Amino acid sequence: MLINEGNTNVFIVTDAVLNKLGIPAKVTDYLDAKNISYHVYDGITPDPTFNVVEEGLRQSIAANCDAIIAIGGGSVIDAAKMIAMSQGNKCKPQQLIGILKARKPSAPLYCVPTTAGTGSEATLGAVISDDKTHQKALSIDPRMVPLAAAIDPIIMKGMPAHITADTGIDVLTHALEAWMSANASVETDYYAASAVKSVMHYLPLAYKDGGNLKAREEMGIAAHYGGIAFNKAGLGYVHAIAHQLGAYYSIPSWSC
Repeated sequence: MLINEGNTNVFIVTDAVLNKLGIPAKVTDYLDAKNISYHVYDGITPDPTFNVVEEGLRQSIAANCDAIIAIGGGSVIDAAKMIAMSQGNKCKPQQLIGILKARKPSAPLYCVPTTAGTGSEATLGAVISDDKTHQKALSIDPRMVPLAAAIDPIIMKGMPAHITADTGIDVLTHALEAWMSANASVETDYYAASAVKSVMHYLPLAYKDGGNLKAREEMGIAAHYGGIAFNKAGLGYVHAIAHQLGAYYSIPSWSC
């Protein structure tokens, strides 16, 4: 799809751990084969701040990139969303906080999730931590939804057991909160119920055997379905509390 869209210079957003493990190389090798230029930014941290996003934006603009690929978990994808939307609107990320603040479309964004957790590759929002207030800020815009996402169980099989468990519970809370939401519909109930069933069956398998590709794939799909469900139905108290604790103590919200 990236090639069909005519993109020739890609900005890859990831984190230092994934870059050290060589995960982005699975994508950059393909880009090399297709003679597509790229620039890698691995400065994303858990619950990324405005400073982290602004540095990524600066590098993407300096490299004259015309598309963005996020390779990572929810923090990486959320940061990439903000970088892409800020670049497309030629503005600071702080100006996008709120609902429908963008005036122009996002720069083309593609995602390769490395965890089965947030489902951010399916949602229209991004959460960024404020460096000064230690509070989380939310940007919501339908144009923030990535153009495409590749759910690859081979990439996910390297997740440690404790991260598999933590992110898997995140999927479960997304689905349950969407299911119980006052804004739930027949459509969101379908995705939420499907996600819950998959988590209950496949999370224990993925936890016990990280190399179980069937379990990894099903958990990746469950995370995606959970994202679709809460994208329309919304979330509840669990995430309201987790976001505050995560921002204040600088820990991933799924650990709260």
